Amino acid sequence: MDKVKVKFLGGCEEVGKLGMVMEADDIRLLFEYGISPTKPPSYPAEAPPVDLVLLTHAHLDHSGMIPYLANRQECMVWSTKLTREICHILFIDSLKVAKAEGYAYPFSKHEVKEIYSRFVSVEPSEVRDIGKLKLHVHHAGHIPGSVMFELRGSRTLLFTGDINTINTRLLWGTHPVKCDLLFMEGTYAGRDHPDRRELEKLFLDTIDEIVRRGGIAIVPAFAVARSQEMALILANSGFDVWMDGMGEKISKLFLDYPEYIRSSKKLEKALSQLKLVHSNHGRKLALKGEVILTTSGMLDGGPVLWYLEKLRKDPRSAVLLTGYQVPGTNGRQLLEKGTLDFYGVSQKVECQVHYFDFSAHAGHKQLVDFARKCSPEKIVLFHSDNREPLAEDLSDFAEVYTPKDGEELIL
Repeated sequence: MDKVKVKFLGGCEEVGKLGMVMEADDIRLLFEYGISPTKPPSYPAEAPPVDLVLLTHAHLDHSGMIPYLANRQECMVWSTKLTREICHILFIDSLKVAKAEGYAYPFSKHEVKEIYSRFVSVEPSEVRDIGKLKLHVHHAGHIPGSVMFELRGSRTLLFTGDINTINTRLLWGTHPVKCDLLFMEGTYAGRDHPDRRELEKLFLDTIDEIVRRGGIAIVPAFAVARSQEMALILANSGFDVWMDGMGEKISKLFLDYPEYIRSSKKLEKALSQLKLVHSNHGRKLALKGEVILTTSGMLDGGPVLWYLEKLRKDPRSAVLLTGYQVPGTNGRQLLEKGTLDFYGVSQKVECQVHYFDFSAHAGHKQLVDFARKCSPEKIVLFHSDNREPLAEDLSDFAEVYTPKDGEELIL
């Protein structure tokens, strides 16, 4: 691995549609192949023929275009078993959303089925051969099933995907890996997260305030990991909590693969305290409760829009956003303009809006600390709309690259 050639197909200067092609020792690998969750979605550049796809985790900004490869390439996709199962659910859901929204999508159900059969399981702590290279797989701390990929040859390369270095209620944080070349996400470049315990207390205190004044707390959360983290935070809170949307299905999947989470017993107990919504009647009952935990996390579809349509004129109620809202999404529109698109019609939202930074990504200082302890000679930053502050701090101890999409690097 004397020379490594890389080219990003997307995801350099935005948190979305990530894809990176790497050539080393006569092998061409594709790391991730995602979409950006705008309306309609935007896509990365066409992938050249590759020997193998390495997928760190199931979020659509990393995985969403992989079914597109099914009838265009013969390559296999290496990921954890849990990532494969979550991907399958999210791919099918993407098709449903596209159909409901009335836009074309770059793959079909047939291609989703075909690509599912091409997934090969690689698990944390496992070592695999890829030609002359050794692949080491490391837990990433981002969502259940997420990993980092380390490639060892004459030099060592680490591709992080998305990482979190702190322990959360759902997952253990990741640890640095010594390497020569570090390919690292920078989602939270220039931004640090609040103390987690203080944030959880503020979140619960805010709900208490909403409930005391007679309102309902709508908690939009991503189906994968955030819904379960919220369920664990709400456990034993004493609130009347209802859960609606895909979060329940993903929760059951996590319990089927307990090796990927901190405590399946705690998650199972937390879920048992929720009331689950399975019908329109159930939704009407949920509106008589105190907290509604529901998808989607960025308000682009899902049951959350049904609830907000009913509650948007109620100043006693509130929306508690629990994660990053990508530009172009309904959630970002709500934060910036106080309006939401309900099935194509923009409406003012009169209930309160709160934002809580329950991120599954490492913050700025955590990324710097992680990178420093990896001791790399060179760092390539991607997956960020503001890489400069992070690049500046990392340049104290490594050579830093901030490529643009389509630009070729030889390292």
